[in-house]
Amino acid sequence: MTELYLSFLLMYHGALTMLLGAYGIVPPYLGTSHLGANIVGLDLNSYLNPLVTSNFGVPFYLGFVSIGFIATSLIVNDIVEKRKMRGQRGVAAIFTTDSQS
Repeated sequence: MTELYLSFLLMYHGALTMLLGAYGIVPPYLGTSHLGANIVGLDLNSYLNPLVTSNFGVPFYLGFVSIGFIATSLIVNDIVEKRKMRGQRGVAAIFTTDSQS
Protein backbone atom coordinates (compact mmCIF):
# COMPACT_ATOMS: atom_id res chain seq x y z
CA MET A 1 0.00 0.00 0.00
CA THR A 2 2.87 2.34 0.79
CA GLU A 3 4.42 1.70 -2.61
CA LEU A 4 1.12 2.58 -4.29
CA TYR A 5 0.84 5.83 -2.33
CA LEU A 6 4.42 6.87 -3.09
CA SER A 7 4.07 6.10 -6.80
CA PHE A 8 0.85 8.15 -6.91
CA LEU A 9 2.68 11.00 -5.18
CA LEU A 10 5.47 10.82 -7.75
CA MET A 11 2.98 10.85 -10.65
CA TYR A 12 1.16 13.83 -9.08
CA HIS A 13 4.40 15.78 -8.70
CA GLY A 14 5.41 14.95 -12.27
CA ALA A 15 2.05 16.11 -13.61
CA LEU A 16 2.28 19.42 -11.74
CA THR A 17 5.80 20.03 -13.02
CA MET A 18 4.76 19.24 -16.61
CA LEU A 19 1.72 21.52 -16.34
CA LEU A 20 3.84 24.42 -15.13
CA GLY A 21 6.45 23.63 -17.79
CA ALA A 22 3.79 23.85 -20.51
CA TYR A 23 3.28 27.50 -19.54
CA GLY A 24 7.01 28.20 -19.47
CA ILE A 25 7.32 28.19 -15.68
CA VAL A 26 10.06 26.05 -14.19
CA PRO A 27 9.75 25.69 -10.40
CA PRO A 28 12.99 25.61 -8.42
CA TYR A 29 14.40 22.35 -7.13
CA LEU A 30 15.66 23.96 -3.95
CA GLY A 31 15.06 27.34 -2.40
CA THR A 32 12.63 30.15 -3.11
CA SER A 33 11.93 31.92 -6.39
CA HIS A 34 9.28 34.06 -8.04
CA LEU A 35 6.94 32.61 -10.62
CA GLY A 36 6.82 35.04 -13.50
CA ALA A 37 3.08 34.85 -13.96
CA ASN A 38 -0.23 36.17 -12.76
CA ILE A 39 -1.82 33.26 -10.84
CA VAL A 40 -5.48 32.95 -9.84
CA GLY A 41 -5.74 31.08 -6.56
CA LEU A 42 -8.47 28.82 -5.25
CA ASP A 43 -9.84 31.80 -3.35
CA LEU A 44 -10.28 33.51 -6.77
CA ASN A 45 -7.79 36.24 -5.89
CA SER A 46 -5.13 37.18 -8.42
CA TYR A 47 -1.49 36.90 -7.31
CA LEU A 48 1.21 38.71 -9.30
CA ASN A 49 4.60 36.92 -9.28
CA PRO A 50 3.97 34.70 -6.25
CA LEU A 51 6.83 33.14 -4.29
CA VAL A 52 7.35 29.41 -4.62
CA THR A 53 9.37 27.54 -2.02
CA SER A 54 10.64 24.04 -2.59
CA ASN A 55 12.94 21.63 -0.82
CA PHE A 56 13.58 17.95 -0.61
CA GLY A 57 11.04 17.02 2.04
CA VAL A 58 9.80 13.80 3.56
CA PRO A 59 8.06 12.43 0.41
CA PHE A 60 11.31 12.74 -1.54
CA TYR A 61 13.27 10.71 1.01
CA LEU A 62 10.44 8.21 1.47
CA GLY A 63 10.64 7.57 -2.27
CA PHE A 64 14.30 6.61 -1.93
CA VAL A 65 13.51 4.36 1.03
CA SER A 66 10.72 2.62 -0.91
CA ILE A 67 13.01 2.07 -3.90
CA GLY A 68 15.56 0.56 -1.49
CA PHE A 69 12.94 -1.79 -0.04
CA ILE A 70 11.84 -2.93 -3.48
CA ALA A 71 15.41 -3.48 -4.67
CA THR A 72 16.28 -5.41 -1.50
CA SER A 73 13.23 -7.67 -1.84
CA LEU A 74 14.08 -8.37 -5.50
CA ILE A 75 17.67 -9.27 -4.60
CA VAL A 76 16.59 -11.54 -1.74
CA ASN A 77 14.01 -13.29 -3.93
CA ASP A 78 16.64 -13.85 -6.62
CA ILE A 79 19.05 -15.39 -4.09
CA VAL A 80 16.33 -17.69 -2.73
CA GLU A 81 15.35 -18.83 -6.24
CA LYS A 82 18.99 -19.55 -7.12
CA ARG A 83 19.36 -21.70 -4.00
CA LYS A 84 16.25 -23.68 -4.95
CA MET A 85 17.62 -24.34 -8.42
CA ARG A 86 21.15 -25.23 -7.24
CA GLY A 87 20.67 -28.97 -7.81
CA GLN A 88 19.36 -28.58 -11.34
CA ARG A 89 22.01 -27.66 -13.91
CA GLY A 90 22.40 -27.92 -17.65
CA VAL A 91 20.08 -29.63 -20.11
CA ALA A 92 18.93 -32.17 -17.50
CA ALA A 93 17.23 -29.35 -15.62
CA ILE A 94 14.87 -28.74 -18.53
CA PHE A 95 13.57 -32.32 -18.52
CA THR A 96 13.40 -32.72 -14.73
CA THR A 97 9.87 -33.40 -13.49
CA ASP A 98 10.80 -33.82 -9.84
CA SER A 99 9.29 -30.90 -7.92
CA GLN A 100 11.22 -31.74 -4.72
CA SER A 101 14.68 -30.22 -4.87
